[in-house]
Amino acid sequence: PSVSISLVPSSSQPASGHLLCSVMDCYPAQVQLRWLQGQQELPGHVVATDIVPNGDWTQQLLVLLETSPQCGVTSSCQVQHVSREHPLSQHW
Repeated sequence: PSVSISLVPSSSQPASGHLLCSVMDCYPAQVQLRWLQGQQELPGHVVATDIVPNGDWTQQLLVLLETSPQCGVTSSCQVQHVSREHPLSQHW
């Protein structure tokens, strides 16, 4: 799988936004994703889509972190997949 993070503007607060982790090209579909801020997991601030088939045997998953990024604090999307020995991490 490939992992990327992007900033999604907040509709309720135009000056802030949320982080979106995109996990693309997963096969098989079983994937575990965790959002971390610093070293702390943030399970209560996460909204995930269902796994979406791409039509070529691969799937994608989008997971939104509902906490605005903070200056000086690293947010990370960590993905564990059966095809990888170690988790993939993308940092913001």
